[in-house]
Amino acid sequence: MTEPARADEFWDALWRGEKEFLLSGDKRFRHGTSFVGVSTIAGQFYCEYKFENEVAFGEVPTEAKDLGTNLHDELIPLKPITEKQFAELVSQKEPSYAVLNVWGTVGGLRLVGTPDHIVWSEGRPLWLVELKTTKGDPTSLWPDQMNQIRIYGLLLELMGFDCSRLRLALVRLRAGELTDEERGLWMERVSTHLESGKLAELEAKYRNAMKVHLLSHDKAEAESNGEAGILDGRAGGHLEHERGQVQGLRVQFGLSEEPLQAALTAETTVAGNDAFPVAAWC
Repeated sequence: MTEPARADEFWDALWRGEKEFLLSGDKRFRHGTSFVGVSTIAGQFYCEYKFENEVAFGEVPTEAKDLGTNLHDELIPLKPITEKQFAELVSQKEPSYAVLNVWGTVGGLRLVGTPDHIVWSEGRPLWLVELKTTKGDPTSLWPDQMNQIRIYGLLLELMGFDCSRLRLALVRLRAGELTDEERGLWMERVSTHLESGKLAELEAKYRNAMKVHLLSHDKAEAESNGEAGILDGRAGGHLEHERGQVQGLRVQFGLSEEPLQAALTAETTVAGNDAFPVAAWC
């Protein structure tokens, strides 16, 4: 079988698996939830009661939240593309920028989520980038943010992508110090500096306004992150060890018998062909 034929088989199987996964959801979690959002799991590290109240009583809209969403869209401009266009774009040797939603079953939980930004080459994810804006110190690294990006990487691997060269970059930014022009070019600049290994130059230019926290997608890094409740010797390879970050949450929340069903509130995802769009950087 030729390489292009193998590639076509991979993408066909991926999109088919995604649809089957979405249709497999049954509302067995609290609040009629079929799937658990990765951001929900991350949010547990920040404040479990906050998520519980938002689902039970509704999220309170604020001007600050709206501004944050608009700012995020400015920093990561995207345009929707088709599945075929996505496959063709990320299969190029020259690095390309595109995102897709990630999904998979981990520790008995059906997880879904959307990374902010992924750099691809020849069908392999090279960099998974998560952007967090802040008004405070960008050098701080919080457990919820670290675990969110790690679970995104885990799901990419479970989906069948070759993550042998994948690295994780968590960008914390005081975006208020950027000009309008800089905002529109921001993610491209971060990506090119990551690819070239010249990240220090960008950080020096935006000293005190930005910090890029680099994380490895491997067993050693997962072991070093004790915040996630990594399982001990029962975890074999690096993938299983990272899976322990989700399974370990059971112990943290006193749920060793039931996989988070009693504590996690989640984003309900509606199954459908367009429920999980793909997008390219524009």
